[in-house]
Amino acid sequence: MSAEEYTDRAYVSRYGAAEFGLQVMRQGSPGDADGPVTVTLLQEAEPPVEVLSREADHPSPGVYSVRLTSKETATPGPYVLVWAYTVGGVEEEWRVWLEVGKSAPAYDVLSDEMKGVIETTWNRFSDLFDFATEGPHLQTYIQSNFGRNRLAQLLRIAVGRLNTVAQPYQTYTLDGDGGATFPVAKWGSLLESALYVECLKHLMRSYVEQPEVQSGSGVSRLDRRDYLDRWGVILQGEEQVLKQQLDTFKIAHMGLGTARVLVSGGAYGRWGPTRLPLSEAARPRWLTRFY
Repeated sequence: MSAEEYTDRAYVSRYGAAEFGLQVMRQGSPGDADGPVTVTLLQEAEPPVEVLSREADHPSPGVYSVRLTSKETATPGPYVLVWAYTVGGVEEEWRVWLEVGKSAPAYDVLSDEMKGVIETTWNRFSDLFDFATEGPHLQTYIQSNFGRNRLAQLLRIAVGRLNTVAQPYQTYTLDGDGGATFPVAKWGSLLESALYVECLKHLMRSYVEQPEVQSGSGVSRLDRRDYLDRWGVILQGEEQVLKQQLDTFKIAHMGLGTARVLVSGGAYGRWGPTRLPLSEAARPRWLTRFY
């Protein structure tokens, strides 16, 4: 197995359209390559199969982009996107490794910010030992659909929990339909924690029916029932982190201004203005090359 097969890959769902971009920087400012930038999509096989090869779009100085169509993402598997161009008379190349996975309509309709939350949460499961390539043991079963589409479905549950778990009641949504879109730029770290907790609970539900070990002269089965307990330990710690973040989130939406802590603890006790959310979680697909 080559080293590239272990590389983190940008994800595109089957039949999904995805745009990738390259920005060339020359002397600290966006600058064009010497000529056209060619993009080639190769399906990793022996030998590699060329899926597309065309000149990249050039919307502005130093900026190049390519959009993959549903026809070009119709076959699941590992791919590599190769950018070829010349800068200062020197031939350059840049590669982006991709994974075309299962069809994921719930994932496809999300905004880039919400997809960033999915990717950040998925990274927390991507280095587990059970599956040959990535993810928890659930993926080895034919009836399992644990992947980005499932995370997109759990994301809706996570937003609902943040809306209703405590006062004040809120109406945030994933897409602004029926309420304001959840403010990922300001509260992205909170949403990631909420989604991670929902994923942990989903894994625990999935492991509830794991069979007990049956060994002997017949067929033997592995005992994975304690997975429920192991994930429960992780869930307990993550719930505590989520509660701390949720406290700050709810107070910020109460319209009471900045929380102040009195000597006696005051109305809000440990809730102070020092617990700030992290920055936005979205992960752009744009790459910058400096020359």
